[in-house]
Amino acid sequence: MPEFVDLILPLGERIIAQDFFSNCFYQNTRLSDDARGLEIPQRAWSGQEFQICYGLKSVERSEVQDEWPWSIRHCAIYHAFDVINVRSTWIVVKGNKVLEDRITSATSKRGPPEFSSYDSIEKAFAATLSTHMIIVDRSAEDWRWYINFLEDKFQEITEGAISTDADIPLSPKEAEDVFSLGPRTNTQNTNQTRKSRAFSFLSAVQKANTMPTVAEVIPPQQFRVNPRSGKKQPLPPGMKPSPPGVSQPQVIQHDNYGQPIFGFRHLQDIQGFEESANETVLVLKLNMSICRQIEEFYRSLFENRELPTEILDGCQKSILRFERRIKGVMSHMHSQILRVEALLRLIADRKTLVSKWSPFSGAPHDIENVRVNTDVGQLYGLLEFQNTRSNRLLASESHKSNKKMEKVTHEMSRIARKTKTETVSMKIITLVTLFFLPGTFIATLMSTDIIHWNNGEKNYQPGAMHVYLAVCLPFMAATFIFWAAFQWHERRKERQQSDKAEAEASLP
Repeated sequence: MPEFVDLILPLGERIIAQDFFSNCFYQNTRLSDDARGLEIPQRAWSGQEFQICYGLKSVERSEVQDEWPWSIRHCAIYHAFDVINVRSTWIVVKGNKVLEDRITSATSKRGPPEFSSYDSIEKAFAATLSTHMIIVDRSAEDWRWYINFLEDKFQEITEGAISTDADIPLSPKEAEDVFSLGPRTNTQNTNQTRKSRAFSFLSAVQKANTMPTVAEVIPPQQFRVNPRSGKKQPLPPGMKPSPPGVSQPQVIQHDNYGQPIFGFRHLQDIQGFEESANETVLVLKLNMSICRQIEEFYRSLFENRELPTEILDGCQKSILRFERRIKGVMSHMHSQILRVEALLRLIADRKTLVSKWSPFSGAPHDIENVRVNTDVGQLYGLLEFQNTRSNRLLASESHKSNKKMEKVTHEMSRIARKTKTETVSMKIITLVTLFFLPGTFIATLMSTDIIHWNNGEKNYQPGAMHVYLAVCLPFMAATFIFWAAFQWHERRKERQQSDKAEAEASLP
């Protein structure tokens, strides 16, 4: 089946997963005579067969990841069953040998007979159903422990947000007075308590015999002592107290009110847990969809009476047992989805609580700040943080570029000064040369034997002129050739230096 290639493509080592959530189910049924496929007797292919391929994902422990010891891994399965030659073909592509070991162990001689019995077509068909269940069962395993891991890690990060002291004073100055007060009985004589006692004494007496005590509502073992305030507080619902000798996890940074401060790192960690939980929900729903399609495919084969009579009559119990087992697996996956969805709701609540205690959300006692949309504030804070980091990166790159431009400018200034000096020198040499060149040429020519003056008579020697030109012209040509070669060498050297400078400037 060409579609099987689509299921293999997500496999492989990548920095960023691509097509990782592309779980699909494909089938091709060729059981009737008019839809018969390719027949190859030498390979025991009759052409009457059905083919299916699908992808499932499972969560497994990873030995190479210490901080996050879990990994979601993909598996691609291809299966074909020839109903004439009773031939079952399996192709399982996975990153490790977990499924290979299970299938090999089940189909060995020591395994259950339902996996390795091919005496008849109905037993062979029942064996394929059992093999499907090995793969499906593996896709539903270990999700419970992975979700437990997510919950434990999440509680470690956000416990400080719900276990902090809720009795926060109005200002840091008043905090010193409040925390330095004596026992609770010393506050009975304030004006506020005298006013409220006059109105609530009668109702309090009437309800005294019916209201349960605090110890009856919350058992004593569910209390904890805040290490910073020294006050006894009840633990949040669902949180167990630490064993004796084990301290509660604390947040290191605190504000002026003695309350923990949650920074961007905490928000990023919580966001990471939320993404992992959403990924878990998506993978479980995809696995459930594949399981449902496998069940519907085999049910349609029996309902449409497309299979041979031996299978239809002899595998009724096997197909019913297969449907019950695969529905049980889907029910288990659905229960895990409900757990993760509850965790997602808890993560959303904790994100709101943590953002209220974060540095950019204001003092925790400020009523106006508490009413602000903390999700929007969190988003703007993260965006501002990312913008700051981007601006710092751009400033660093601009500083490097300015340094390189400064070096280039100094080099150009040095070359300009040198060129100016050489230009002045060349002008002087040129002027002197132009002044003496005509006279030098005439004097040189007259000093030779080409034109000889003897007692006022001019004596011209053509042979000497020929010798002069024969010697002078080759030397002139050699001089021009040397000059051209020198110019070409200098231009090539300048071009190489320019390419080298451009390459250095392009480096990060």
